[in-house]
Amino acid sequence: MPGCCFTTSSAACLRAGSSSFPAMSPMYAFPAGQDRGMTVLALMRHGEAGMSIPDEARPITENGRHQARRSAQWLAEHGLEPDHALVSFARRTVETFHAMDLRCPMTATEELYECPGRRVLDEINGVPGDIAVLLVVAHFPCLPEAAAQLDPSAELPGFAPGTVVLLDLDDGPAAPGSGRLRSWFTP
Repeated sequence: MPGCCFTTSSAACLRAGSSSFPAMSPMYAFPAGQDRGMTVLALMRHGEAGMSIPDEARPITENGRHQARRSAQWLAEHGLEPDHALVSFARRTVETFHAMDLRCPMTATEELYECPGRRVLDEINGVPGDIAVLLVVAHFPCLPEAAAQLDPSAELPGFAPGTVVLLDLDDGPAAPGSGRLRSWFTP
């Protein structure tokens, strides 16, 4: 299913360029001619996962569910309710999102699995422009790579399972240097 993503708000498979997504600029996969309008980015590593083969089928453990709930509680305590979530299609990330019990729609994508940090930025830039708080649930090492690209001067945490890093983003595309570390939490 490369090129597809699934949302919890509909069973439809949405493809870039459909009526659900605006035309993208080739450099950043960013809605052409639009500001993102997003101000807060929450990068979250999935909760603790059990062992399984293949890797993408690994479920989260009971501790992983607890980590997800604690991270969701921490976001709520800081007045942050995600408007949308981008989630790796791997079982452990999808289960982490569901354990958080958030009210926002979720897009699960293969593009956030085993990817470099730059790909995370590209996926962020593909989100429609009316998102104020975006949650990305993915993996190590792509999340710390993306955070370091967004704010090269930040002293980042080690991204243990369940860790959430908050960044304030400049207007325009998510690009190297366009973010400022706000806070982070490890359950």
